[in-house]
Amino acid sequence: MKSSIATIAFGLFVSIAVGQVNSGLPEKPSSLEALARQPEARVTLFKEVGQLESGDSHAVFTTLAVEDSAQRGRRMRGVRIDLSRPDWKRIVYIDEGLLQPLKKIFDQLTLDIERGLMPARGTGWGFIGSCEFRNNPDVYPLEADFCYSGPDSPALRVFGPNREQIMFPGLMPSSLSKVLGSAIDELKER
Repeated sequence: MKSSIATIAFGLFVSIAVGQVNSGLPEKPSSLEALARQPEARVTLFKEVGQLESGDSHAVFTTLAVEDSAQRGRRMRGVRIDLSRPDWKRIVYIDEGLLQPLKKIFDQLTLDIERGLMPARGTGWGFIGSCEFRNNPDVYPLEADFCYSGPDSPALRVFGPNREQIMFPGLMPSSLSKVLGSAIDELKER
């Protein structure tokens, strides 16, 4: 009897824990990505606006405007980010409407770090990030946090598709914010 109660309790715990897993990044592609992958899509703007580099980690940010030649007037703009390490490459698309909110998140995270709002450094990994990503798991195609403790610290940690991560040792969230700001300015000019 005790064993069956323990089994039921364990099964209930596991099912609750699994149900609370937060994947963090959207499972479906952004609107910009979906349009850019269409065979009838035509790219009308493709301009590099910045890079992040640290060790073997690279990110190239390119403003992008895509038109659907099959549907007149359908046009989307945003940023394509090519993330890479020697053994890994991923692409992230961010719709124009999410650029300013992301920049604001990374600006705030930078302020929090500068104010010293991190727990005491320990011997293990330590990260500080934004609750915005946790509270809105299907909104942002790009996420990042800051590693303040551990072998790569200090480092910017960026999440690509499927929560795959790439570390940028020595960089802060402000580096990401600056490049997003350049992308916003470039899109405003066009």
